[in-house]
Amino acid sequence: MSARTAFRPAGWLWHVLVLLTLVLLGAVLFGPVFWHPGQFLFSPIEDGIKNYYTALWYVHHDAGWWFTGMNYPFGEHVVYTDNQPLLAWVLAALQRHGVAVNVVAVFNTTMLLAQLLSAPPLLALLRRCRLPAWYAATVTVLIVLLAPQMERLLGHYALSYACVIPTLWYLVVRATEAGQKGRWYAVYALATLFFGCLHPYYFPISALLLLAYCAVTWWQLPDGWNWRRTLRFWLPVLITVAVPMALFQVALALSDPHATDRPSNPYGFFAYSSSVWSVFFPVEEPIRGWWKSIFHTPDPTWEGQAYVGLTGTFIALATLVRVGFRLVRRQWRRLQRPALPPVLRVSLWAALLILLFSMAWPFRWGLEGLVPYLGPIRQFRSLGRFAWIFYYIYSVYAAYALYQASRWLRLRQQPKWGLALLTTGLLLWAAEGLFSAGHKAYKIQHPQRGAGRMLPAAAAGSLAYPKHLAENNSQSIDYQSIIPIPYYALGSEVFSIFHSDSSSYESMRASLETGLPIAATMLSRTPLYQAQAIQQLLSHPAIDKQLLARLPDRRPFLLVVAANAPRDSAENALLARARILYRDSAVWLAELPLAQLEAREKYLADFQQQQASLVAYSGYWASEPAPQVMHRSFDAPDAALAFPNNVAPLLGTGAQAVRRGGLLLANQPITQPGLYEASVWAYVRTEKLPALHMSLLEAAGAVADSSVVDTKYSTDILGDWVRLTARLQVRKPGQRLRVWVQGRKVVIDEFELRPVAATIWRREPITGTLVRNNYPLLAMPPFKPTK
Repeated sequence: MSARTAFRPAGWLWHVLVLLTLVLLGAVLFGPVFWHPGQFLFSPIEDGIKNYYTALWYVHHDAGWWFTGMNYPFGEHVVYTDNQPLLAWVLAALQRHGVAVNVVAVFNTTMLLAQLLSAPPLLALLRRCRLPAWYAATVTVLIVLLAPQMERLLGHYALSYACVIPTLWYLVVRATEAGQKGRWYAVYALATLFFGCLHPYYFPISALLLLAYCAVTWWQLPDGWNWRRTLRFWLPVLITVAVPMALFQVALALSDPHATDRPSNPYGFFAYSSSVWSVFFPVEEPIRGWWKSIFHTPDPTWEGQAYVGLTGTFIALATLVRVGFRLVRRQWRRLQRPALPPVLRVSLWAALLILLFSMAWPFRWGLEGLVPYLGPIRQFRSLGRFAWIFYYIYSVYAAYALYQASRWLRLRQQPKWGLALLTTGLLLWAAEGLFSAGHKAYKIQHPQRGAGRMLPAAAAGSLAYPKHLAENNSQSIDYQSIIPIPYYALGSEVFSIFHSDSSSYESMRASLETGLPIAATMLSRTPLYQAQAIQQLLSHPAIDKQLLARLPDRRPFLLVVAANAPRDSAENALLARARILYRDSAVWLAELPLAQLEAREKYLADFQQQQASLVAYSGYWASEPAPQVMHRSFDAPDAALAFPNNVAPLLGTGAQAVRRGGLLLANQPITQPGLYEASVWAYVRTEKLPALHMSLLEAAGAVADSSVVDTKYSTDILGDWVRLTARLQVRKPGQRLRVWVQGRKVVIDEFELRPVAATIWRREPITGTLVRNNYPLLAMPPFKPTK
C-alpha cells in the first residue's frame, strides 16, 4: 500500500478515530491523572522523584549546559541529570521570560501525549501491510496499550516516549523506498537529534534500527552487488547515523570539562539485557506470578522487558513451526525473503537481529572479552532497552499473521473458526493491554511508597522548610548546601549508596523550598574525583576533606534528616557533631559547622599528650594492655599474586596487587572475647573492586558469624583509596577470625585487625606518618580534578 493510499481522507478518519479512542481510554484508565496531571507524581520515589527534581531545579535556577542542584559544589552537565535537557531548556527559557511553568504538569502531560503520538505511525505502518482499516486501527490501540515503554511512566520519564520508535521506523521505511531518499534521511537525522536531546539512549536506538533495517534490505536485494551500488546505498545511511551522533558528541565534548574522569565501563552490559522470558512471557504481576507457578519460568529482568503478549507468543510458536518446515525443505530463499508485505519482509529480520543484540548475543557465546573494546557502545549498558524496537515491529507482524491465519481459514470454508481465531486473539490482546495500562495508572494513583508526596516549585506560597528555619532565627542563606541523612551517592559506578527514599525526597523538597543545592549525587556517570571528594563528607574525622578547599566560604552545612529512616554508624557520627535546629516526626534539621568535619590535627595532638600513658609493643602503641592486634603493610608484596600496575602505595614502599581470586589476610585464633574490627585499604581506580570478607569460626571449623563489605558501600576515602571495614563479635575464647579479600585485578594496602575497645597507634617507618586505628593521619594533597 502506498503512502498516498494510507493517508487519503478516509485514512485520516481512521487516524482520528484511533486518537479519540486512546484519549477516551486514557481518561477512563488514568482518571484524575488525565485531567489534573500537575497534581500527581508518576513516581514519588527514587529515580522518579529525582527526575522531577533535576528538571524543577534547572528551570528555576539554571541555564545552558550546567545543572547546580546536586553534586555541590561542582554541579553536573545537564545531559547526566535525566531531566530531559531539551524540554528543560525550553521550560527554563519560558520561566526566565516571565511565563509561569508548572514543570510537573508539563512532564506528565508530555509523557501521556507521547503514548498518544505513537498511534499515527503505527497505523500507517499497519496499513502498509495491506490490512483492513478497521483491523489496523484496532490493533494500533492494542499495541499502544501494551507498549513496554509505558512501564517507564513509573521512573525513567524520558524513556517513556512510546512515539519515538514507531516514528523512526516509519521514517526509515520511507527513507529506503524509491524516490526522495535524501529528504527522508534528512528528516530521520533531525528526528534522531531531537529525540536524542531528550535522552541520549535514543541515539543508539535510532542508529541500530537504521543500520539493521538497511543491512537486511541490502541482504535481500535480488541483484548482485558492486562497489558503486554499495557506495550509493550505504553512504547516505552512514551519514544519517553519524551526523546527529557526531553533533551531540562534539557539543558534549566542548561543554563537559570532566569527560576524561567519567565512568567508561558502567555495570550492566549482561545483567540489564533482555531474554526470552522478558519478551514472550508475562511480566506484569499478578499474571507473572501465576505463569511462573505453572511453568516455573525465571523472573525477567526489568530492564529487558518488551513483552509482546500471549497472542504474540502463540504466533511466535506457530512461526517457529513454519520456519522449521522451511528448514527441513531447505527453502533458503523463502526464509531470506519471506512472503510478507515489503515493510515486514525487511523489518522482521531487522527486529530479530536487534532482539539478539538486546540479549547480549553474540557476546554471551564466549566473546565477553570483546566488550571492553566496544567503545561508546559500552556506555549504553542496558541492552534490554533495544528490545523495544523488536516489540513494535514484531507486534505489527503478529497482527498481520493473526489476520492472515483467520483469512486462510475463511478461504478454506471455515469462516466460524477463522472468526473465532481472530476474535480470541484480539480479545486476549486487548485484555492484556488494558490490564497493563490500567495497572500503570493504578500505581500512579495509589503508590505503594511515598503516597501524597509533592515537589513544590521554588516560588510556591507556603513552604515548610523556610518556616522551620525561621523558627530558629535562621534562613537558607545562612547555609551553603544540604547534606541528606541517610546519605545517597549514586552515579560514579564505583560508589553506590542509597538507604532511604524518604531521605532523597525530603532533601530534594528542602532544596527546592530553600534554594540550597544538595551535596550528594543521584545522577549518571559522575566524575570519580568529584564522587570521592563529596562522599568524604561522611569519612572519619581523621581524614582531611578535599571538598573544603572547593567551597566558596565557611558557612555551615544544613543536615536534612529523614527521622524514621535507619542510619549507619558514619551517618550517626556526622549527626552527633551537628547542632539540632528542628525536629518533628518526619524530619530533623541540623547545623553542621565545617570545623566538625576534620579532626586530624586533634588526633596528632592527642597522641603527643597520651604517648607516655600508652602501652608500647613492637611496631605499635595501644590504649589497652595486651590487645590481639595484627597488621600487614604489604611493603614487600607477593609478586606471584600480582598483575602489572603502576599504583603508588598508600603508605610505605609497596601495595599488594591481586590478579584473581582472593587473598587471605588473617586466620587468627582469638583468646580475648569482644568486638573486633578488620580494615584494609583498597585502590578505587581499578576496573574491578574488592570485597572484604570476615568470618567467625568455631574451634571445630563451623561458621558462627560472617560479614561482607563491598567497596561501593564504603565512605572512608583517602585520595584514591577506600577503607573497607568489617566487625564481628567474638563471644568466647578459642574462636577464630578469618579475614580475606576477594576480587580480580585489585590493589590493597595496610591491613589491620584489632579489638574495637583498644585504640592502636603506629608510625610508618619511612615517612614517619602516624596511623590511628588504621587511619593514616595524612594531610590531604592539593585538590586536582584529574584522573
